[in-house]
Amino acid sequence: MGRPDLVPMGRAAGAFGLKGEVKLTSFAQDQGMFLRAGVVFAGPDPARARPLSVISLRPHQGRLLLRLKEITNREQAQALGGAWVYLRREDLDPLQTEEYYWFELKDALVRTSDGRELGRVQAVTNHGAHDILVVRDSRGRELLIPVSQEVVKELDAAAGLVVIEPTPGLLECQDWEPEPA
Repeated sequence: MGRPDLVPMGRAAGAFGLKGEVKLTSFAQDQGMFLRAGVVFAGPDPARARPLSVISLRPHQGRLLLRLKEITNREQAQALGGAWVYLRREDLDPLQTEEYYWFELKDALVRTSDGRELGRVQAVTNHGAHDILVVRDSRGRELLIPVSQEVVKELDAAAGLVVIEPTPGLLECQDWEPEPA
């Protein structure tokens, strides 16, 4: 059985050096949250993730290098390569008003302000200017929605709802026409 309190926050990318530092591709904006949490969980999925005590971390070439109490050599660190790295939900930093964690939007319903359902959020990405919602409808078509004040009129992660007002051409430029309400 999975652990619903674990949130994916990165992916281990193998060993760095000989003393067992683990390279981590982090999803966190604030990299210090791993150190503040004190414990990360690593594994192929939440059900099989094991706790690891964080001793230190440092940035290196766009990734983090983690020293973990239980990982003491290169071979152990290399064995973690590809594992998902999780934090307990309770260890996540509190959010400011109008902030959200990407995982909170997974499966949120996306509809237009006039009530047309467009689909559900499959993922959230960021390409610089703002977050992008990857939305999939019931027929499997994908739509990319920029999370900007101009487009997103309501974003309620707790309710699982995103209401948008598509700018002219947003749907059409993606060869995506929603079904009429």
